[in-house]
Amino acid sequence: MEKITSTSNNKIKDLIKLRDDKKFQTVENLFVIEGLHMVNEAIKRNIVKTIFLEEKMFSKIYDINNFECVLISENVSNKISSTKTSQGIFATCILEDQKINMLENILILDQIQDPGNMGTLIRSAASFEFQTVVASNNSVSFYNPKVLRSTQGNLFSINLINDDLIKTINELKQNNYQIIGTVLNDETKFMKQIEFSKNQKYALIIGNEAKGISHELKPLIDINLNIEMSNEVESLNAAIAGSIIMYNIKK
Repeated sequence: MEKITSTSNNKIKDLIKLRDDKKFQTVENLFVIEGLHMVNEAIKRNIVKTIFLEEKMFSKIYDINNFECVLISENVSNKISSTKTSQGIFATCILEDQKINMLENILILDQIQDPGNMGTLIRSAASFEFQTVVASNNSVSFYNPKVLRSTQGNLFSINLINDDLIKTINELKQNNYQIIGTVLNDETKFMKQIEFSKNQKYALIIGNEAKGISHELKPLIDINLNIEMSNEVESLNAAIAGSIIMYNIKK
């Protein structure tokens, strides 16, 4: 088994670039995960290409013999890690070609930039049975290290797609989806005024943290919702608002 002890090793340099660079992820068709729970979840789904790990982690890996493994020293592990305290295990995973599940509700993310928001929204989508998340191409990467930590492994259970949102929404409309937005205008309704139906498919748009939903998407929205809250609070965080709406749609 190969052992790497130098942080200047080319494989380690490529691994760090793969961790941080969205374009490089696309070119290589790979992304990097970190931590025992994430690696074991990826192994179960058969998407792991290579595992990089410290010797102390060998006994903790699920079905390790079926995968290419590279032994790394503690200093290399600390170099790769995106956290202050490394668990000493990483893996490269294959970016699978994923498609929209046209039978379930869908979350649409318009220029979401904050990794914490992206991760929380993915986790909530998985929790509330929104089986596909479609993000604009200029959103933060699904595979950003902070996004991955925020999802707590739930990204493996749903479809994650980057695409042109106008094209996507028009396709959803053709497949009888009702498009939900959060734009405030004269026709916006409080959520308590809306009765969601189990027989209706919904696609919820959550807009950019600072700018909201893009101007070109607004005419495509069927219903805009406003969440009832205290007058002392000006607005909700994008991830919180999205999670509340998804919960209410599921309920």
